[in-house]
Amino acid sequence: MRRLAAVVLALAAAVAPIAAPLAARGAETLDRLDLAIGRALFKRPWVPAPASTRGDDGLGPLFDARSCTTCHPRDGRAPARLENGTAERGFVLMIGRPDGSGDPVYGRRFQIDAVPGIPGEGVIAVTDTPLGDGRTARTAHPEALGYGPLDPASGLSLRVAPDLRGRGALAAVPDAAILAVERAQAQGKDGVSGRARRITGADGRVVLGRFGWKASQPDLARQSAEAFFLDLGLSNPHHPEPWGDCTPAQAACRTAPHGTANRTEGTADDALEIGAPLLDRVVAYVASLPVPEPQTLPAVDRKRGAALFATAGCAACHVPALPTAGGGLARMYTDLLLHDMGPDLGDTMPEPGAGVSEWRTAPLAGLADALAAETGLLHDGRARTVEEAVAFHGGEAESAARRFGALSATDKSLLVRYLSSL
Repeated sequence: MRRLAAVVLALAAAVAPIAAPLAARGAETLDRLDLAIGRALFKRPWVPAPASTRGDDGLGPLFDARSCTTCHPRDGRAPARLENGTAERGFVLMIGRPDGSGDPVYGRRFQIDAVPGIPGEGVIAVTDTPLGDGRTARTAHPEALGYGPLDPASGLSLRVAPDLRGRGALAAVPDAAILAVERAQAQGKDGVSGRARRITGADGRVVLGRFGWKASQPDLARQSAEAFFLDLGLSNPHHPEPWGDCTPAQAACRTAPHGTANRTEGTADDALEIGAPLLDRVVAYVASLPVPEPQTLPAVDRKRGAALFATAGCAACHVPALPTAGGGLARMYTDLLLHDMGPDLGDTMPEPGAGVSEWRTAPLAGLADALAAETGLLHDGRARTVEEAVAFHGGEAESAARRFGALSATDKSLLVRYLSSL
Protein backbone atom coordinates (compact mmCIF):
# COMPACT_ATOMS: atom_id res chain seq x y z
CA MET A 1 0.00 0.00 0.00
CA ARG A 2 2.95 2.38 0.42
CA ARG A 3 3.53 2.12 -3.33
CA LEU A 4 -0.10 3.01 -3.93
CA ALA A 5 0.08 5.95 -1.54
CA ALA A 6 3.11 7.34 -3.36
CA VAL A 7 1.32 7.15 -6.68
CA VAL A 8 -1.77 8.82 -5.21
CA LEU A 9 0.29 11.76 -3.93
CA ALA A 10 1.91 12.19 -7.33
CA LEU A 11 -1.39 12.20 -9.19
CA ALA A 12 -3.87 13.79 -6.82
CA ALA A 13 -3.15 17.29 -8.11
CA ALA A 14 -3.65 16.39 -11.76
CA VAL A 15 -6.72 14.20 -12.11
CA ALA A 16 -8.61 14.60 -15.40
CA PRO A 17 -12.10 13.25 -16.00
CA ILE A 18 -11.57 9.83 -17.54
CA ALA A 19 -14.72 7.78 -17.17
CA ALA A 20 -17.62 7.09 -14.88
CA PRO A 21 -16.76 5.23 -11.66
CA LEU A 22 -16.43 1.49 -12.09
CA ALA A 23 -17.04 -1.44 -9.80
CA ALA A 24 -13.92 -3.46 -9.05
CA ARG A 25 -13.39 -6.31 -6.58
CA GLY A 26 -16.44 -7.11 -4.52
CA ALA A 27 -18.43 -4.04 -3.58
CA GLU A 28 -15.44 -1.68 -3.80
CA THR A 29 -15.96 1.24 -6.13
CA LEU A 30 -13.03 2.82 -7.91
CA ASP A 31 -13.40 6.51 -8.64
CA ARG A 32 -11.76 8.83 -11.14
CA LEU A 33 -8.59 9.15 -9.12
CA ASP A 34 -8.27 5.36 -9.09
CA LEU A 35 -8.68 5.32 -12.86
CA ALA A 36 -6.05 8.03 -13.21
CA ILE A 37 -3.70 5.88 -11.13
CA GLY A 38 -4.49 2.92 -13.37
CA ARG A 39 -3.74 4.97 -16.46
CA ALA A 40 -0.44 6.17 -14.99
CA LEU A 41 0.56 2.60 -14.14
CA PHE A 42 -0.40 1.51 -17.64
CA LYS A 43 1.96 4.11 -19.10
CA ARG A 44 4.71 3.75 -16.49
CA PRO A 45 8.14 2.61 -17.73
CA TRP A 46 9.29 0.00 -15.22
CA VAL A 47 12.96 -0.36 -14.29
CA PRO A 48 15.14 -3.23 -13.03
CA ALA A 49 15.67 -3.73 -9.32
CA PRO A 50 17.18 -2.36 -7.23
CA ALA A 51 16.08 1.19 -8.01
CA SER A 52 16.04 4.44 -6.10
CA THR A 53 12.27 4.18 -5.83
CA ARG A 54 10.70 0.86 -4.97
CA GLY A 55 7.47 1.85 -6.71
CA ASP A 56 9.05 1.59 -10.16
CA ASP A 57 11.30 -1.44 -9.93
CA GLY A 58 10.93 -5.14 -10.60
CA LEU A 59 11.18 -5.23 -14.40
CA GLY A 60 12.26 -8.61 -15.74
CA PRO A 61 14.80 -10.13 -15.40
CA LEU A 62 13.47 -11.21 -18.84
CA PHE A 63 10.90 -9.03 -20.57
CA ASP A 64 9.38 -7.97 -23.91
CA ALA A 65 8.60 -4.34 -23.06
CA ARG A 66 9.11 -1.77 -20.32
CA SER A 67 5.52 -0.56 -20.14
CA CYS A 68 2.02 -1.61 -21.12
CA THR A 69 1.72 1.28 -23.53
CA THR A 70 4.78 0.08 -25.47
CA CYS A 71 2.65 -2.68 -26.98
CA HIS A 72 -0.70 -0.87 -26.71
CA PRO A 73 -0.04 2.67 -27.99
CA ARG A 74 -3.07 4.88 -27.35
CA ASP A 75 -4.66 1.76 -25.83
CA GLY A 76 -4.87 0.23 -29.30
CA ARG A 77 -3.33 -2.53 -31.36
CA ALA A 78 0.45 -2.85 -31.54
CA PRO A 79 2.25 -1.51 -34.62
CA ALA A 80 3.43 -5.06 -35.44
CA ARG A 81 6.24 -3.96 -37.74
CA LEU A 82 9.22 -5.92 -39.03
CA GLU A 83 12.74 -4.54 -39.36
CA ASN A 84 14.93 -6.56 -41.72
CA GLY A 85 13.00 -9.71 -40.95
CA THR A 86 12.99 -9.19 -37.18
CA ALA A 87 9.86 -8.56 -35.13
CA GLU A 88 9.75 -5.18 -33.42
CA ARG A 89 7.94 -4.30 -30.18
CA GLY A 90 4.33 -5.33 -30.08
CA PHE A 91 4.85 -8.86 -31.32
CA VAL A 92 5.12 -11.65 -28.78
CA LEU A 93 6.20 -15.22 -29.41
CA MET A 94 4.34 -17.72 -27.27
CA ILE A 95 5.91 -21.11 -26.55
CA GLY A 96 3.99 -24.15 -25.38
CA ARG A 97 3.70 -27.90 -25.37
CA PRO A 98 0.51 -29.94 -25.78
CA ASP A 99 0.07 -30.36 -22.02
CA GLY A 100 0.02 -26.58 -21.55
CA SER A 101 3.50 -26.28 -20.07
CA GLY A 102 6.17 -24.00 -21.46
CA ASP A 103 9.53 -24.91 -22.90
CA PRO A 104 11.77 -26.43 -20.18
CA VAL A 105 14.43 -23.80 -20.88
CA TYR A 106 12.63 -20.80 -22.39
CA GLY A 107 9.33 -20.99 -20.52
CA ARG A 108 6.03 -19.78 -21.97
CA ARG A 109 7.30 -16.67 -23.72
CA PHE A 110 10.36 -15.98 -25.86
CA GLN A 111 11.56 -12.71 -24.33
CA ILE A 112 13.79 -10.48 -26.39
CA ASP A 113 15.14 -8.28 -23.58
CA ALA A 114 16.82 -8.73 -20.24
CA VAL A 115 18.14 -6.63 -17.38
CA PRO A 116 21.92 -5.91 -17.30
CA GLY A 117 24.02 -8.98 -16.63
CA ILE A 118 21.38 -11.46 -17.83
CA PRO A 119 21.42 -12.86 -21.39
CA GLY A 120 18.30 -12.20 -23.42
CA GLU A 121 16.61 -15.17 -25.02
CA GLY A 122 17.27 -14.04 -28.59
CA VAL A 123 15.47 -12.32 -31.44
CA ILE A 124 12.18 -13.15 -33.13
CA ALA A 125 12.94 -13.65 -36.81
CA VAL A 126 9.94 -13.59 -39.13
CA THR A 127 9.72 -14.94 -42.68
CA ASP A 128 7.00 -13.70 -45.01
CA THR A 129 6.35 -15.93 -48.02
CA PRO A 130 4.18 -14.75 -50.96
CA LEU A 131 1.67 -17.46 -51.83
CA GLY A 132 1.03 -16.36 -55.41
CA ASP A 133 -2.65 -15.52 -54.84
CA GLY A 134 -2.17 -12.13 -53.22
CA ARG A 135 -1.73 -13.57 -49.74
CA THR A 136 1.44 -13.72 -47.66
CA ALA A 137 2.17 -16.55 -45.24
CA ARG A 138 4.04 -15.66 -42.06
CA THR A 139 6.22 -17.86 -39.87
CA ALA A 140 8.28 -16.96 -36.84
CA HIS A 141 11.49 -18.65 -35.79
CA PRO A 142 13.64 -17.59 -32.83
CA GLU A 143 17.28 -16.90 -33.64
CA ALA A 144 20.45 -15.96 -31.73
CA LEU A 145 19.24 -18.27 -28.99
CA GLY A 146 20.74 -17.27 -25.66
CA TYR A 147 20.17 -20.56 -23.85
CA GLY A 148 20.57 -23.28 -26.47
CA PRO A 149 17.91 -24.99 -28.57
CA LEU A 150 14.21 -25.20 -27.77
CA ASP A 151 12.71 -28.53 -26.86
CA PRO A 152 11.53 -30.31 -30.05
CA ALA A 153 8.09 -30.72 -28.46
CA SER A 154 7.67 -26.96 -28.00
CA GLY A 155 5.35 -25.20 -30.44
CA LEU A 156 5.35 -21.52 -31.34
CA SER A 157 2.65 -18.91 -31.85
CA LEU A 158 3.44 -15.38 -33.07
CA ARG A 159 0.87 -12.86 -31.89
CA VAL A 160 0.24 -9.14 -32.02
CA ALA A 161 -0.82 -7.19 -28.93
CA PRO A 162 -4.51 -6.42 -29.56
CA ASP A 163 -6.59 -3.29 -29.21
CA LEU A 164 -7.77 -2.95 -25.60
CA ARG A 165 -10.66 -0.57 -26.17
CA GLY A 166 -14.09 -1.99 -25.43
CA ARG A 167 -12.77 -4.89 -23.36
CA GLY A 168 -14.76 -3.68 -20.40
CA ALA A 169 -17.90 -4.11 -22.48
CA LEU A 170 -16.87 -7.68 -23.32
CA ALA A 171 -16.23 -8.35 -19.64
CA ALA A 172 -19.84 -7.35 -18.97
CA VAL A 173 -21.29 -9.94 -21.36
CA PRO A 174 -22.93 -12.65 -19.21
CA ASP A 175 -21.76 -16.22 -19.64
CA ALA A 176 -25.36 -17.10 -20.48
CA ALA A 177 -25.24 -14.87 -23.57
CA ILE A 178 -22.05 -16.57 -24.81
CA LEU A 179 -23.54 -20.01 -24.22
CA ALA A 180 -26.71 -19.01 -26.04
CA VAL A 181 -24.68 -18.19 -29.16
CA GLU A 182 -22.82 -21.47 -28.77
CA ARG A 183 -26.11 -23.38 -28.64
CA ALA A 184 -27.43 -21.53 -31.68
CA GLN A 185 -24.32 -22.46 -33.65
CA ALA A 186 -24.34 -26.08 -32.51
CA GLN A 187 -26.52 -26.98 -35.50
CA GLY A 188 -23.53 -26.23 -37.72
CA LYS A 189 -25.46 -24.02 -40.12
CA ASP A 190 -23.20 -22.98 -42.99
CA GLY A 191 -20.39 -24.93 -41.33
CA VAL A 192 -20.18 -22.54 -38.38
CA SER A 193 -20.09 -24.24 -34.98
CA GLY A 194 -18.12 -22.13 -32.53
CA ARG A 195 -17.61 -23.20 -28.96
CA ALA A 196 -16.92 -21.44 -25.73
CA ARG A 197 -13.56 -22.24 -24.25
CA ARG A 198 -13.87 -23.92 -20.87
CA ILE A 199 -11.02 -23.31 -18.44
CA THR A 200 -10.53 -25.32 -15.27
CA GLY A 201 -9.07 -23.16 -12.53
CA ALA A 202 -6.73 -24.16 -9.74
CA ASP A 203 -9.77 -24.56 -7.48
CA GLY A 204 -11.37 -27.01 -9.90
CA ARG A 205 -14.09 -24.60 -11.05
CA VAL A 206 -14.78 -24.40 -14.76
CA VAL A 207 -15.10 -20.90 -16.18
CA LEU A 208 -15.50 -19.53 -19.70
CA GLY A 209 -12.52 -17.95 -21.44
CA ARG A 210 -13.12 -14.75 -23.37
CA PHE A 211 -9.88 -12.72 -23.50
CA GLY A 212 -6.76 -13.34 -25.56
CA TRP A 213 -6.43 -14.56 -29.13
CA LYS A 214 -7.53 -18.03 -28.04
CA ALA A 215 -9.87 -17.04 -25.20
CA SER A 216 -7.32 -18.32 -22.70
CA GLN A 217 -8.33 -15.96 -19.87
CA PRO A 218 -11.75 -15.60 -18.24
CA ASP A 219 -11.51 -12.00 -17.06
CA LEU A 220 -9.53 -8.80 -17.40
CA ALA A 221 -7.76 -9.31 -14.07
CA ARG A 222 -6.16 -12.56 -15.12
CA GLN A 223 -5.46 -11.31 -18.63
CA SER A 224 -3.70 -8.24 -17.22
CA ALA A 225 -1.86 -10.30 -14.61
CA GLU A 226 -0.50 -12.62 -17.27
CA ALA A 227 0.67 -9.65 -19.33
CA PHE A 228 2.46 -8.13 -16.33
CA PHE A 229 4.09 -11.48 -15.62
CA LEU A 230 5.11 -12.58 -19.13
CA ASP A 231 5.62 -9.24 -20.89
CA LEU A 232 7.27 -7.27 -18.08
CA GLY A 233 8.36 -9.95 -15.61
CA LEU A 234 6.38 -8.40 -12.76
CA SER A 235 4.99 -10.66 -10.03
CA ASN A 236 1.37 -10.17 -9.03
CA PRO A 237 -1.43 -11.97 -7.14
CA HIS A 238 -2.04 -14.45 -9.96
CA HIS A 239 1.66 -15.02 -10.71
CA PRO A 240 3.68 -14.53 -7.51
CA GLU A 241 7.06 -15.74 -8.80
CA PRO A 242 9.42 -12.72 -8.60
CA TRP A 243 11.60 -13.92 -11.47
CA GLY A 244 8.81 -13.88 -14.04
CA ASP A 245 9.12 -16.44 -16.82
CA CYS A 246 12.71 -17.44 -15.96
CA THR A 247 12.95 -21.23 -15.76
CA PRO A 248 15.15 -23.29 -13.40
CA ALA A 249 17.48 -23.82 -16.37
CA GLN A 250 18.13 -20.04 -16.40
CA ALA A 251 19.92 -19.95 -13.06
CA ALA A 252 21.36 -16.43 -13.30
CA CYS A 253 17.93 -15.12 -14.18
CA ARG A 254 16.35 -16.82 -11.18
CA THR A 255 18.90 -15.35 -8.76
CA ALA A 256 19.05 -11.82 -10.21
CA PRO A 257 17.78 -8.92 -8.02
CA HIS A 258 14.00 -8.65 -7.97
CA GLY A 259 11.60 -5.93 -6.97
CA THR A 260 10.68 -7.83 -3.82
CA ALA A 261 14.07 -7.37 -2.15
CA ASN A 262 13.22 -4.18 -0.21
CA ARG A 263 9.65 -4.90 0.84
CA THR A 264 8.97 -4.00 4.43
CA GLU A 265 5.40 -4.73 5.47
CA GLY A 266 5.76 -8.50 5.64
CA THR A 267 2.40 -9.13 3.99
CA ALA A 268 1.81 -11.46 1.05
CA ASP A 269 0.73 -8.53 -1.12
CA ASP A 270 3.79 -6.48 -0.17
CA ALA A 271 5.98 -9.31 -1.43
CA LEU A 272 4.63 -8.73 -4.95
CA GLU A 273 5.96 -6.30 -7.53
CA ILE A 274 2.38 -5.54 -8.62
CA GLY A 275 0.15 -5.91 -5.59
CA ALA A 276 -3.61 -6.29 -5.69
CA PRO A 277 -4.39 -2.55 -5.26
CA LEU A 278 -2.24 -1.65 -8.25
CA LEU A 279 -3.49 -4.52 -10.41
CA ASP A 280 -7.09 -3.60 -9.60
CA ARG A 281 -6.56 -0.05 -10.79
CA VAL A 282 -4.92 -1.07 -14.04
CA VAL A 283 -7.79 -3.48 -14.67
CA ALA A 284 -10.29 -0.72 -13.90
CA TYR A 285 -8.54 1.60 -16.34
CA VAL A 286 -8.62 -1.01 -19.11
CA ALA A 287 -12.27 -1.76 -18.34
CA SER A 288 -13.07 1.96 -18.63
CA LEU A 289 -11.81 2.21 -22.21
CA PRO A 290 -14.84 2.83 -24.45
CA VAL A 291 -15.84 0.81 -27.48
CA PRO A 292 -14.23 2.40 -30.57
CA GLU A 293 -16.65 4.61 -32.45
CA PRO A 294 -17.15 3.70 -36.12
CA GLN A 295 -16.18 6.26 -38.71
CA THR A 296 -18.87 8.22 -40.47
CA LEU A 297 -20.46 6.65 -43.52
CA PRO A 298 -23.51 7.85 -45.45
CA ALA A 299 -26.54 6.22 -43.84
CA VAL A 300 -27.48 4.40 -47.03
CA ASP A 301 -23.96 2.97 -47.39
CA ARG A 302 -23.85 1.85 -43.75
CA LYS A 303 -27.22 0.15 -44.06
CA ARG A 304 -26.27 -1.60 -47.30
CA GLY A 305 -22.84 -2.55 -45.92
CA ALA A 306 -24.41 -4.07 -42.80
CA ALA A 307 -26.81 -6.06 -44.99
CA LEU A 308 -23.95 -7.41 -47.12
CA PHE A 309 -22.01 -8.22 -43.93
CA ALA A 310 -24.95 -10.36 -42.80
CA THR A 311 -25.80 -12.04 -46.11
CA ALA A 312 -22.14 -12.94 -46.75
CA GLY A 313 -22.16 -14.80 -43.43
CA CYS A 314 -19.64 -12.58 -41.63
CA ALA A 315 -22.11 -11.73 -38.86
CA ALA A 316 -22.51 -15.40 -37.90
CA CYS A 317 -19.20 -15.17 -35.97
CA HIS A 318 -18.58 -11.42 -35.90
CA VAL A 319 -21.86 -10.85 -34.07
CA PRO A 320 -22.38 -7.07 -34.23
CA ALA A 321 -23.51 -6.77 -30.61
CA LEU A 322 -23.80 -8.97 -27.53
CA PRO A 323 -26.01 -8.12 -24.53
CA THR A 324 -24.33 -6.91 -21.36
CA ALA A 325 -25.42 -7.06 -17.76
CA GLY A 326 -27.77 -4.18 -17.02
CA GLY A 327 -29.39 -4.13 -20.43
CA GLY A 328 -26.63 -2.62 -22.54
CA LEU A 329 -24.91 -3.86 -25.70
CA ALA A 330 -21.27 -4.61 -26.43
CA ARG A 331 -21.00 -3.51 -30.07
CA MET A 332 -17.71 -5.29 -30.69
CA TYR A 333 -18.44 -7.67 -33.61
CA THR A 334 -17.47 -10.92 -31.95
CA ASP A 335 -19.21 -13.97 -30.49
CA LEU A 336 -16.33 -14.69 -28.05
CA LEU A 337 -16.26 -18.28 -29.29
CA LEU A 338 -13.45 -20.42 -30.65
CA HIS A 339 -13.68 -21.34 -34.34
CA ASP A 340 -11.53 -23.60 -36.49
CA MET A 341 -10.16 -21.23 -39.12
CA GLY A 342 -8.42 -23.83 -41.25
CA PRO A 343 -4.78 -24.87 -41.66
CA ASP A 344 -3.62 -21.66 -43.32
CA LEU A 345 -4.13 -19.83 -40.03
CA GLY A 346 -2.76 -22.60 -37.84
CA ASP A 347 0.40 -22.28 -35.81
CA THR A 348 2.47 -25.03 -34.17
CA MET A 349 1.34 -24.51 -30.58
CA PRO A 350 -1.69 -26.49 -29.43
CA GLU A 351 -3.13 -25.53 -26.06
CA PRO A 352 -5.30 -27.54 -23.71
CA GLY A 353 -8.78 -26.61 -24.92
CA ALA A 354 -7.73 -24.93 -28.19
CA GLY A 355 -6.28 -26.48 -31.34
CA VAL A 356 -3.57 -24.98 -33.53
CA SER A 357 -6.08 -23.52 -36.01
CA GLU A 358 -8.74 -22.47 -33.50
CA TRP A 359 -9.06 -18.78 -32.70
CA ARG A 360 -11.54 -16.73 -30.74
CA THR A 361 -13.48 -14.48 -33.10
CA ALA A 362 -11.46 -11.26 -33.19
CA PRO A 363 -13.51 -8.12 -32.41
CA LEU A 364 -13.80 -5.88 -35.46
CA ALA A 365 -14.50 -2.72 -33.50
CA GLY A 366 -11.40 -0.56 -33.96
CA LEU A 367 -10.58 -1.99 -37.38
CA ALA A 368 -10.56 1.51 -38.89
CA ASP A 369 -7.76 2.59 -36.56
CA ALA A 370 -5.75 -0.58 -37.21
CA LEU A 371 -5.94 0.04 -40.95
CA ALA A 372 -5.00 3.70 -40.56
CA ALA A 373 -1.98 2.77 -38.44
CA GLU A 374 -1.01 -0.03 -40.87
CA THR A 375 -0.65 -2.52 -38.03
CA GLY A 376 -1.49 -5.51 -40.21
CA LEU A 377 -4.50 -7.72 -39.54
CA LEU A 378 -5.12 -11.20 -38.12
CA HIS A 379 -3.40 -12.61 -35.04
CA ASP A 380 0.12 -12.15 -36.40
CA GLY A 381 -0.33 -9.04 -38.55
CA ARG A 382 0.26 -10.90 -41.81
CA ALA A 383 -2.69 -9.46 -43.75
CA ARG A 384 -2.20 -6.01 -45.20
CA THR A 385 -5.80 -5.40 -46.27
CA VAL A 386 -9.32 -6.48 -45.39
CA GLU A 387 -9.47 -8.52 -48.60
CA GLU A 388 -6.31 -10.43 -47.71
CA ALA A 389 -7.55 -11.09 -44.18
CA VAL A 390 -10.81 -12.50 -45.53
CA ALA A 391 -8.92 -14.65 -48.03
CA PHE A 392 -7.16 -16.37 -45.12
CA HIS A 393 -10.49 -17.40 -43.59
CA GLY A 394 -10.84 -21.14 -43.98
CA GLY A 395 -12.41 -23.89 -41.92
CA GLU A 396 -15.70 -22.71 -40.45
CA ALA A 397 -15.35 -19.37 -42.27
CA GLU A 398 -14.73 -20.85 -45.71
CA SER A 399 -18.30 -20.38 -46.95
CA ALA A 400 -18.40 -16.75 -45.87
CA ALA A 401 -15.03 -16.07 -47.50
CA ARG A 402 -16.26 -17.69 -50.71
CA ARG A 403 -19.40 -15.54 -50.76
CA PHE A 404 -17.29 -12.45 -50.12
CA GLY A 405 -15.12 -13.36 -53.12
CA ALA A 406 -18.20 -13.87 -55.31
CA LEU A 407 -19.63 -10.40 -54.66
CA SER A 408 -19.79 -7.95 -57.52
CA ALA A 409 -17.02 -5.38 -57.58
CA THR A 410 -19.47 -2.71 -56.41
CA ASP A 411 -20.82 -4.73 -53.49
CA LYS A 412 -17.37 -5.93 -52.46
CA SER A 413 -16.07 -2.37 -52.43
CA LEU A 414 -19.04 -1.27 -50.33
CA LEU A 415 -18.58 -4.13 -47.86
CA VAL A 416 -14.88 -3.34 -47.52
CA ARG A 417 -15.74 0.31 -46.90
CA TYR A 418 -18.21 -0.75 -44.22
CA LEU A 419 -15.68 -3.01 -42.51
CA SER A 420 -12.96 -0.37 -42.79
CA SER A 421 -15.18 2.10 -40.97
CA LEU A 422 -15.65 -0.03 -37.85
